[in-house]
Amino acid sequence: MTNSAPRRLGWIALGLWAAVVLAVTIRGMAAPHQNSVFLVFREAGRDWLAREPLYTHIGKYLYSPLAAAFFSIFAVIPEWLGSGIWRLVSGTVYLLSCLVCFRWIEQAPARIRYAGSVGGGGTSVNQREPGRTNGSWWQVALLLLLPLSIGNLNNGQASPVLIALLLLACLAVEEQRWTLAAFAIAVAAYFKIYPLAIGLLLVVLEPQKLWWRLVIAIVILGGASLVLGNSPGYVTGQYRAWGLSLASDQRRVATELGTWRDFWLLLRILHIPITVGIYAILQLAVAAGAAFFCWWRARVSHWDRSWMIWTAFTLGCLFITLFGPSTELATYIFLAPSVALTCAAVLRTEIIRAQLGWRRILPLTAYALLVAAEALNAWVPAIRQNIHLHAIQPIAALIFAGFILGWDPPAVRQSGTGVSPVFPR
Repeated sequence: MTNSAPRRLGWIALGLWAAVVLAVTIRGMAAPHQNSVFLVFREAGRDWLAREPLYTHIGKYLYSPLAAAFFSIFAVIPEWLGSGIWRLVSGTVYLLSCLVCFRWIEQAPARIRYAGSVGGGGTSVNQREPGRTNGSWWQVALLLLLPLSIGNLNNGQASPVLIALLLLACLAVEEQRWTLAAFAIAVAAYFKIYPLAIGLLLVVLEPQKLWWRLVIAIVILGGASLVLGNSPGYVTGQYRAWGLSLASDQRRVATELGTWRDFWLLLRILHIPITVGIYAILQLAVAAGAAFFCWWRARVSHWDRSWMIWTAFTLGCLFITLFGPSTELATYIFLAPSVALTCAAVLRTEIIRAQLGWRRILPLTAYALLVAAEALNAWVPAIRQNIHLHAIQPIAALIFAGFILGWDPPAVRQSGTGVSPVFPR
């Protein structure tokens, strides 16, 4: 591929993304009541302003009272305008955060010493060796990301915004902007609790710098909700109602197989006996295992900092989808950035292909299954009622998890070379 080809591919990818974001924005403005969860957010904002109960129906509004305070912005503007602004902003911040992170990780192999340089005769490199890569990763990663993201952007899900916040936290940890990282994690957690899974894995990497800042950020944001509510009694009552609403959600055991697309579903399909209590223990064990894996890779295997932060993000997303409290079709967008970037690296980088051998099929298979699940849900209505077909996504997540846990990046040792900051200083 010539030097101009990656540039053209990059413009094509950005052009397609711009067209999709613009299309879903126009669609949201033209038909705000059609295929949209934004209406739930707007209604919560209206209830917040009126000091009405936010959690009157279990499973309808799942976000915190502080998130309702944010959504109140959209309650005071026309519905069609709010629907368009929400999709435009969420699509833009999601695209930009993924673009910056893709380029950041793409540069990681250039910053570190290749495994072959450890010991005699090796050299530390500050740029890619000729012939080791075919162009750039990020252009291909953006193209692969698009099919996994359109559904969420179209129906106005909040997950793209949460992913943008969590990627911001990863970039902030890379640049040692601890307070920024803590607040990005805390804001995401106040939308939905489970983004804390990624935040806590980042805490494992940098415990002394991050844990107390994260606690302070959570406390400050909780206090901000009291101020924004203008009625501490109303706000504290809504937080209690939020907890009760989440605890009362019985959709996991509503049917024989449940309604979530996670590891529980796979166990039930295989007729493996499991109770909610035992499954909770399994969830805690998996979380502890992910934390140990991050600690071991960072402290014992001495992975490069960039790879380790990205791995923590990826493992957190795998936990959210496979073992989270409420995994729906839309939740699998959390895997989209990691799967897309990994597939791009496998397709575009010769040194990775040579190292992986047949294992490079695993992320590509996971990607194909995730795309198939999105396509079947959009074009084959029967899948929405066939609970067994819902297993496609957790199977894809398991395949990708096996690849991530067994993969040692080709560049695995730190060299101490300087890097360009992600954020201007």
